[in-house]
Order: sequence, then structure tokens, then C-alpha cells
Amino acid sequence: MASGKTLAFVVNYLLLSQWFPGSNALIGRKTQGNAEETFMKDFAKICPPSLYTHAKGAHKIMFTNGSTAEFWGLDALQSGASDDIKKAEQKLKSHNFQFALVDQLEEIEKKVYDGIHSRMRSSMCTHSQDEKTTMRDPEGNALYEVCNHPGCGKYGFTQFLSTTNPANFWGYSHFKTLPAPNTFLVEASMLDNKQNLSAAFIEGEMNKPERYKAKFLYGQWDDKSMVEGGVFEEEHILNQRSLVKVPIRTDGGTRIFEEPSATEDYQIGVDPSSGATDPCNITCVSKTTGRVVATYTARVPHAVIAQKAVQIALMYSRKSRPLIVPEANDNTVVELLKPLYEEIYVREVYSAIQDKKTSKLGFYTTHATKTQLIENMKSLFQAGFPKLHDIDTVEELNKFIYTDSAQEKGAGAQKGYHDDRVMGMMLAYWNVPPVHVVDTRTAAMLVQKELFSRNRGRSPMNSTR
Repeated sequence: MASGKTLAFVVNYLLLSQWFPGSNALIGRKTQGNAEETFMKDFAKICPPSLYTHAKGAHKIMFTNGSTAEFWGLDALQSGASDDIKKAEQKLKSHNFQFALVDQLEEIEKKVYDGIHSRMRSSMCTHSQDEKTTMRDPEGNALYEVCNHPGCGKYGFTQFLSTTNPANFWGYSHFKTLPAPNTFLVEASMLDNKQNLSAAFIEGEMNKPERYKAKFLYGQWDDKSMVEGGVFEEEHILNQRSLVKVPIRTDGGTRIFEEPSATEDYQIGVDPSSGATDPCNITCVSKTTGRVVATYTARVPHAVIAQKAVQIALMYSRKSRPLIVPEANDNTVVELLKPLYEEIYVREVYSAIQDKKTSKLGFYTTHATKTQLIENMKSLFQAGFPKLHDIDTVEELNKFIYTDSAQEKGAGAQKGYHDDRVMGMMLAYWNVPPVHVVDTRTAAMLVQKELFSRNRGRSPMNSTR
């Protein structure tokens, strides 16, 4: 992260577009908007304006030498209704490209990568293959071809370029441990680029959890960072099981575990999910005691999610207005919240090129930020601060695993299960500092554990005594 990889990504394509006039390129990311916004922000600072036109309506870059680039949202090829995926696949099959550039490859499934490669077959000239010579490397891998037709001499060349953060996904073996032929991996650390970053930014990142720094600052892509299995420790899950309790009441589907207090501050996490396939989750926690005080889970439209979140926020506003932390990957719920409620989480988006931050509403989940969410939650569990109380949330904890699924961004529910409650919970506890308070139930549990530890190995009679 902030290693300068996006700048190298942009410069590389700028050169390809000029070296191969008339070439076609795909520039992709999970969503089309992110692909275009991220690429153009740096591209416009580097490429002379006289060389290109940015056709925003068509989502294209058109160069004066005939080269073109199209912005694609690749998530359409891997998620959603099966009919929509088929339509996206048919659209891809109708295209031919010389070059493809994919930002944040860790969010893209292998089948999409393979599908793009199948469309990278466009020739730079119309002459037959019989008139072309294929140039190969010492191992025999095809590199490029030269047309021998009189008066032509054009080079045929294709290249797939991508960036990724270290993540547990198919690219780890494809590019790192068992590299496929004709692949080349460049690894970089944020510290390689420190001369272009502000001291305040570097200091802030260096204060992040060690696991986060190893992967996203130092760029360590190794077996230790690729470990699969349960995200949360079994001991912490067992502790939470002992704190489960029945809601004191239910109000319109909202489970109330504690009534609002005039002496406590609260925070609310909102995982909108998709009403058609996944339930949403809203979790309200006390920042003072660490207790989950209310939860709501249902398959409902986005408008209902926003209204329910505000309803819970107003309910727990006796001391101060709770901060709502909604996931913003699908910005619909954030937009619906804006006219209803003012206290919405603001994230800072940093541009290494501009060396400045911009503010946006909501929590945007990527591999990197999901790692931060998880590490924050682990730290709180280690401190003994959270008390989840909700049985369904606790049950999701041990089904929340590290995974190589691009859609899950490194961690998610086991197949056949959901992780909406876990996500809502982690958002509710995001950036909440642990406060040590007297908790009689937890204290009693710790006393029981101590007695059990002392009595371990004694006879049943002595243990009873």
C-alpha cells in the first residue's frame, strides 16, 4: 500500500498505448466507477492532454494515435444473479484486447482472469499468421510476433498488468509460489516510496497492528500471512458463549439486550448486504461497557435498513447521538442515511500522488480495511472488552474463516453460512477504545476459570470441596 504501484501501473500502460498505435485495452477493477476514478486520477497528471480524450459517458480513453482503453467493472462477471453474470460474460466475448490492466487483483476471481486472457487475442494487423514470426524466450514461451508482410512489419504483443495487496487468493500460487510461464512479480514496500509520502502518514500507518503492517506496509506475501482457518481464537469465542443472554424484549424485529442509558455512549455498525440473498445486520454497542445492547437482522430493502438504523440510533441517544458506521461498498444505504441522520462515519482516502486526504462517508471494505477491522476486533477480544450477548452473532464467529475467495476479501463465512452479524459487529466496534469497567458476570466467570485451573488434576472429591 502506498508503494507507488499505481503510478507504475499507469506509466506502463501509457507507454504501451504509444508503442502500439491502434491497440485496444481493458482497464478493470471490481466496479467500473472505481476503475475509472482511480486510474484517471493519476493518469491525468502524467499523460499530456494533447495525446488523449477522456470520454466519460462512454467510459473510455481515446488516444490521438488510435489506441483506446475501456473501463470495466469486473464484479459483474463474478457476482449477482446468474443471468446477469451470463450477460456480462457475453459482453466480454464480443471484445478483443491487446492489453488488460486490473487494479486490486485480489478482489477478482480466477475465472474472470482466465476470461480476460481468452479475449487478449487481437492482432495489430490483418495479415495471416503464416506471414508472422513468433519470437520466444529461452524457455520457449511466446513473447511477441512480427509481421513479415512487405510494407507491414508490425509487432503483435499482448500484456496483462495488475496490482494486488498481499492476500490469500489464487494469485499467491499463480504468481509467487508456483509462477505460471510468462509471469513476472514485482514486490514493493511502502517504505520503498517513503520519500514521496508525508511523515504524518507514515507514522500513522506504522502505528497499525503488526499483522496489517507485515502485509500492507512491508508487502510480505508469504505462508505466514496466508494461513487459513478460523479468524477468531477459540478461547475468545468460548468466552462470548458464556456471556450469551436472552433479549429483555423485541421491538419491531430489534432484539433489545439493554435499555438506553443516559450515562453511556453508543456506536452502531450497519452491514447492508443484499436484501435478496443475504440479511442485513445492525448492531448497537455501548462504547462505555463494551456490551452489545441491540441487534437487528432481516432481509429487507435498503430504505428499511436506513430507517431501522436511524430508529435504533435515536433510541440510544439519551447521552449523545451514536455514530453510525455503515459499509459503503454499495453506497445506497449511505445515501439514504444522509438526509435522515448526521452522525455518519467519515473515512479518509489518501492519494500518494497528491499527498492529501479526502473525506467520504461510510466504511469501504477492501482486503486491507477488512484486515484492519479484524485486527481491531481481535485486540478488543484480547482486552476482554466486547460482550456480544446475541447467540446468533456468537454462532457466526466460529464460521468466520480466512478464505481465498476474492469476493470475501480474505475472510468470510464458511460455505452455506452468513457473516452479516460478524460484519455488523466489527463495524460497531470499529475504533472503539477498550474501557475497563466492573463486569460482575465476567468477573464471576474468571473466578470460576481460576478455581478450575487450581483444581485441575485433583480428585473429584477434592475438586468439589
